[in-house]
Amino acid sequence: LLAAGLAAAWLLATPLAAAWLNARVGAPPPLAEGASAGAQAIVVLAGGLTPNGPEFGGDTVNTRTLTRLRYAARLAHRSGLPVLASGGYRDRPGSPAEAELMAAALREDFKVAEVWVEADSRDTRDNARRSAALLRDKGVQRVLLVSHAAHLPRALDAIARAGVDAVAAPTAYFATGGESPLSPGDFVPQAFAAYEAWYALHELLGCAWYRLRDGNAASP
Repeated sequence: LLAAGLAAAWLLATPLAAAWLNARVGAPPPLAEGASAGAQAIVVLAGGLTPNGPEFGGDTVNTRTLTRLRYAARLAHRSGLPVLASGGYRDRPGSPAEAELMAAALREDFKVAEVWVEADSRDTRDNARRSAALLRDKGVQRVLLVSHAAHLPRALDAIARAGVDAVAAPTAYFATGGESPLSPGDFVPQAFAAYEAWYALHELLGCAWYRLRDGNAASP
């Protein structure tokens, strides 16, 4: 068991394993020119926060969320569409929710004019359900959905089940290893490869759980 555990830890930290797992996730291609036609809003999903950031005077968005916000802001400036920030996790009772911190960053750091907030959801499925309700109240039927490329297959399925027509707007593709021909470096454990492999496994297991609980994927 010890040997198997060490071997698995070594393998899952290699660029080769990270590339193979991310290929299994099935991340959508980048948003094509004209694919956003008919979209009425942009939905960006939270990816976590950093508690007690001293330089910000308190809680702030983490790197994963910031990456998503940057792309959502770029799309907003190009299209003029409002942005819905979705995420309800709080570090502690009474502290700002993810979406509230996201909205502040969009307004103050990225100068997005119109930002909506959904600050009660706890996970991807809840993001979709609560965002769908808010969007219906505003008469929005078609959106651009922004998240990490590896996260979007699960997020798109969840928001389709909630009744929203969403176009994938992926960002932050993982591209460690997997080149052909292979190089010796593909078999050497690396910290970022371990992160990519963890993220891919998280999404693969999440998709499997959604299929087990909810049945086959929803129609877009």
